[in-house]
Amino acid sequence: MKISCLLLDDDPLVLDLLQAYVAMTDVLDVKAVFNDPLEAHSYLLEHEVQVLFSDVTMPHLSGLDLVRSLQQPPLVVLMTAHPQYAMEGFNLDVIDFLLKPISLERFLKAVNKVASMLRPAPPEPADQSASSGSFFIRTDAQFVRLMYREVLYIEALKDFTKINTTDGRAHLTLVNLKNLEEQLPPRMFVRTHRSYLVNASQIESVSNQEVRVGGRALPLGQTYREQVTERIVNHSLIRRQQH
Repeated sequence: MKISCLLLDDDPLVLDLLQAYVAMTDVLDVKAVFNDPLEAHSYLLEHEVQVLFSDVTMPHLSGLDLVRSLQQPPLVVLMTAHPQYAMEGFNLDVIDFLLKPISLERFLKAVNKVASMLRPAPPEPADQSASSGSFFIRTDAQFVRLMYREVLYIEALKDFTKINTTDGRAHLTLVNLKNLEEQLPPRMFVRTHRSYLVNASQIESVSNQEVRVGGRALPLGQTYREQVTERIVNHSLIRRQQH
């Protein structure tokens, strides 16, 4: 059976693009299309859909406020050109967060995520190594063990790599950032800039140009922006499934 959905965006060109993408999937059944969030709100009070694709910034009512106003919202995929809204979406347990301009590949990935939520596969065993694992670095003529979960972020310097931990310490090692990244679990760490690798679970907020971790603002490179935003939403999804 197809997945029923509602499309909402105040830009008619975006709605045209979404409908073209939907036609290519053969998975979604569009029940309604709106450019006015108030009309979409009225529709959702009277009709059920399985997933809402909604813009964030719209006149009168934002996509975030629309979701908050619904007692039993459907699964939600938010769309915007502003990644700083990802943290609010994280708190609303949205399924995915699409940055504009939206590519077909990225849209299909969101559809697959929705389908997996509605038709969940058998749960995989929890990866205990990521939460309780550790690694060694060489620093000051000795080897030091660091737990994955203790790492806030890792910074590439000119001749060293600096590993900043939750206890406020900084460890310098001669291993370069690329090689160090290959030793760490990819589900826990995300590159935010060519010089920074961040523990995704320690991210406090994200804006267009920075990521805040451990009370410090780190640069967010444009080429890494969508990857960081997706990781935040995925972390929210994992946390939602665990509860």
